[in-house]
Order: sequence, then structure tokens, then C-alpha cells
Amino acid sequence: MKKMKNIIFVIGSILLLTSCNEDLEDYNVDPKNPESVDAAYLFSYAQYNLAKQFGDIDYGSNVGRIWSNFTTQTTYIQESQYDASNRDIGGTIFDNIYTENLYELKTAKETLRSDDVSEAEEPIRDNKLALIKILEVFSYQYLVDNMGDVPFTEALDINNSSPAYDDSEFIYEAIADSLSNAITLLDVSSTSFGDNDLIYYDDLAKWKKFAHSLQLKLGIRLSKYDSTKAQALISAAIAGGVFDSNDDNPEFVYSGTQPYVNPVYDYFVVDSRNTDFVATENFLELLTGLNDTRVNVFYDDNLNTEDEDGDEVVNPMIGGVYGATGNAYNTLTHLNPDFTDDSVYPTTLMEYSTVCFEMAEAIERGLATGSAEEYYNNGVTASFDALGLSSDAAAYLIANPYDSSNFEESIGIQKYISLFHNGHEAWTESRRLGYPVLATAASNGVENPKRLIYPSDEPLINEANYNEASSNMGGDLATSPIFWDVD
Repeated sequence: MKKMKNIIFVIGSILLLTSCNEDLEDYNVDPKNPESVDAAYLFSYAQYNLAKQFGDIDYGSNVGRIWSNFTTQTTYIQESQYDASNRDIGGTIFDNIYTENLYELKTAKETLRSDDVSEAEEPIRDNKLALIKILEVFSYQYLVDNMGDVPFTEALDINNSSPAYDDSEFIYEAIADSLSNAITLLDVSSTSFGDNDLIYYDDLAKWKKFAHSLQLKLGIRLSKYDSTKAQALISAAIAGGVFDSNDDNPEFVYSGTQPYVNPVYDYFVVDSRNTDFVATENFLELLTGLNDTRVNVFYDDNLNTEDEDGDEVVNPMIGGVYGATGNAYNTLTHLNPDFTDDSVYPTTLMEYSTVCFEMAEAIERGLATGSAEEYYNNGVTASFDALGLSSDAAAYLIANPYDSSNFEESIGIQKYISLFHNGHEAWTESRRLGYPVLATAASNGVENPKRLIYPSDEPLINEANYNEASSNMGGDLATSPIFWDVD
């Protein structure tokens, strides 16, 4: 009897489904994987992933703060030995930038272009496309400045698992043109993504300054390689208007709710990896030699003690030997918990102080007019202001004045210090300018790399294109310079 009831139930279910077959297509739609996503949400997600990659300190995905010598490792020291292959850092960067950032931007762009809009809505769509282009330029420059030649013209095609690599100089030219196009598209009197813009919250005037400041950065990167192209970019940037205060800095402020938390907090606190890092003696020596009070913002006072009356005794900070074995977390200076323990501490993609130093350099190279010393002073002051040390800037500048006779060192050192929270740029600029000279890893004698090597699986899945790119770069080696690195 029970068996018969089961048969009747099954037959009844089939009849019911058959009678409703015109509705079965509704069940083929996965509500968790929609066929299309609003371009605004894709743009927000791309911004988040770019900020996370740029601000991360996880040595499996971003070695900027290590290779810039702001920190060295205690236990797992491969990255402090300038080894990028052990955890395939290039592979993680490819994945994070191409699939979690650029692909989202590409899809958002395609969605916007496929939507029918009224004539009145065209300026809004153009602004959205302009903002996407600006972030694409930023992202491709990040890839090139890390590795050199990378996939570009054939990138982001899900049906092509072996895209060609493009020459890095060609990519620079292409993204410079794209940036100019984005600037032309921008209409600051209109709107764009509204609150889905998680960097400037639809302040298009600031986006335009960001675009021109990025234009300046491209020009400065090229300044020692091709002064003609550099001057064209720098002149356009200045004419359009670059950052003029810290209020213009493009920041991504995290919500503090997982997964949208400061990636340093996520790695140090949630993953409990804070004990893997300590300050380096070479950076501490640089700061203390300049009587630079920023050292107290960058690092912790964990080595201070109390006397018998309970009063604090301020002890000198002690850094680890860069790339050495045996750097003990408990006996060395730590990073400041004010930003490592703060789940909403923002990632800043570019800083006003950097723009000031780049203007000073452009003037010294004859690519702009003005007072290099004034821009140098403004850059130092902006860095102190951003860290809450405004009252210290004037005395610091008296003690450490601008030296036009060796402007690369003068600008390079101060630019490097100001980029403490932006390790990738600090490492990149020290490669380009040669200041400061970054440490050789103590444990193996390897010098600071000139580039990051390609993902480890590229020789396997994209062999021909990988080999061609490697040959063009002078080999897939950490010693092969990026094209703009001419010294």
C-alpha cells in the first residue's frame, strides 16, 4: 500500500509539472547569478578590489611595503629575500587586477554602451564611461610598473586563455590616450554613479583633478625616458588642474563590516599575521637621521618601558636587519596599531604630496615652470599635515631644506618617506630615481628587484606569448628593468 501511494504521488507530480511546462523556464534562472548586473554595482566592486589590492600588506599579493623596505619579515622571510615565486605573487596580482577589477570595469562599460539612453542622459553615461576609463588607466599602469609587458589588447576575453602580451611602452601610450579621452568626456556640471562611486561620491571636479594628476604621474614616469612625450602629458595635466590640497586625495574608506574592511586590519588582526612584520633598521635610520617626527606615526612605541615610579621611559626604536633571519617580533619595533587595528582605515590611491614632488621634478627637468623649492616645501608640508603633524613641518623644512644641486635625491628621499602607506609607489619611485638606495637582503645577498616576475603558470598555459614577452623584457627576471627605468 505504501508503495502504491508513492507511485501515485510521483505520477501526480509529473502531471502537475507537465501542466505547468510553460513556466518551467523560470526555474532555469539562478537568482544568485543574475544574467546582468547594474553597471553602478560593477563599478563599486571594481573600486573596492582595486583599493584592496593597492592597500594590502598580505605578502602573497602585495610586496610593496616589504620591497620598499618599510617592513621586513620575522618568520616567513621569502618576500624579504625578494623572492616573488614562492607564493606566486604575480599570479595573485594578475587575478586581482584582471579578473576582480578590470573585468568588472569592462563589463560595466559594455553594459553602459548597450543601454538606450535619452539625449538628456548622455552626459551622465559619458561621465560614467570616463570614470571607468580613469580606473582602467590606473590599473594598467600598476600592472606595467610591476611587471613590464602584460596582456592588454587581447586581455579580458574569457574565450582566450592565451592572450598576447603587449609592449609596455605601447601600453603607456595607449592608456595616456585613453586618459585624455576620459578627461574630454567628463562634464563636471552633470552626475555619474552617485553614491555607488565609493571614492569621490560623485564629485566630478575631484575626479577631473585625479585624472590630470594621473596624467602628471604618467609624464613623470616617462621623463627620463622620453622627455617630449613627458612634457606633452605634464603640460596637459597642469593646464587641466591637478590636486591642490589633501582634500583632493582619492580615498577608499572601508565600511568596517566583512569583507569590506581595511586589508591591513584583515591580515594583521583577523588572520593574526601582525607578528610577521617589524620595522627595518635602514628606514628607521633614515627617519631618525633627519629628526623626522613621522616615525612616531608610522611605528609603535612598543619598546617603551616604565620606571619605578610608573612614568614612561621612551626607548629608541629598533629595526630589524632587512631580509635577515632571526628578526624577533618581541624585541623590535612594530607598525603603528592606529592603522593596523582600524578596520576602516582608508586606502589612498594617490596623494597631494606626491603631486607636489612631481611638480618640483618637472620644473627641475625643464618640463614645467615655477619654483621647484616651493613645490618641495608644499609636498613635505602636505605629508606632515596628512599625518596630523602640521606643527612640525616648518622646523623640519629648516633642518632639511631643498637641494636643487641634487634634486633627484632631495625630492626622491622626501617623496619616498611620504609614500609610507603606498608601498608600491615608494618602491617604484626609488627604482626610477635611485633614491633612496634600497637594501640588499641580508640572508641571501639579493639586491632590490627592478620588477616583479610573471605568474608561475604563464609558461604552462600561455607559453609562446610568455616566451616572447620575456625575451622582450630581457628575460622574466627580477633584474630586468621596466622600460622607463633607464639608469
